[in-house]
Amino acid sequence: MSVTPIDTTKPSGDVPAVSLRGTMPEEQILYDRLIDAIIDKRLRPGQHLNEVQLAAAYGVPRSRIRRVLERLRDESVVDFQLNRGAFVSRPTVKEAIDVFEARRHLDIAIAELVCKRATQADVATLRRHVEHQHKIIDGGGPEVNRVGADFHDLLSAMAGNEVLGRMITVLMRRVSLIQSLYERANSICLVHDHEQLIDRIAAGDVEGARAEASRHCDHIEAALDFTERRRAEIDIFKLP
Repeated sequence: MSVTPIDTTKPSGDVPAVSLRGTMPEEQILYDRLIDAIIDKRLRPGQHLNEVQLAAAYGVPRSRIRRVLERLRDESVVDFQLNRGAFVSRPTVKEAIDVFEARRHLDIAIAELVCKRATQADVATLRRHVEHQHKIIDGGGPEVNRVGADFHDLLSAMAGNEVLGRMITVLMRRVSLIQSLYERANSICLVHDHEQLIDRIAAGDVEGARAEASRHCDHIEAALDFTERRRAEIDIFKLP
């Protein structure tokens, strides 16, 4: 099966088309582009990340590309194979189950904190974001998955706990890989779940918010097939 590589010379989503020699570090630009491509499912589990091609596309030395890939490796998003290079990770069934178990606990903790700390302005921000999600979904663009992740980034920021925020941000990278690998069919962001959670937050209903966060995880996991058979089926980038 042939795979069309991502065009790393063009901006992705909200990433600005800025000069690589400008104020934004080249490594951060590439990191953001690769993360967006993974969330948008343009980079799939098992896909090769060619350092030479990336260096040429971004006009930077391979040493900078390697630092970005090593950063992604530290976040369990990229694997290095001896004498073969870097590849987008293909989480095992055990890893996938562990990640979603951790995500459930973090989501519940964040929902509780947001429920206790959110201001009326925060609630209004969340409702505007849900309206934006509806527009994106109606448009059917590739950023459907990204806008859902953005909602959870908003929540983690409103929770006011930087440690939890960093943990959920890194974890969501792996969640995107797992969904790309194990989902039964193309799924969309469960906006109704987000709306229900916002209602609980607005009402200051801590237990209700915790329950909605857990229910949201139930719905996502129901669309996934955590089996070795599924992992083998979706090995569309199997190496020769």
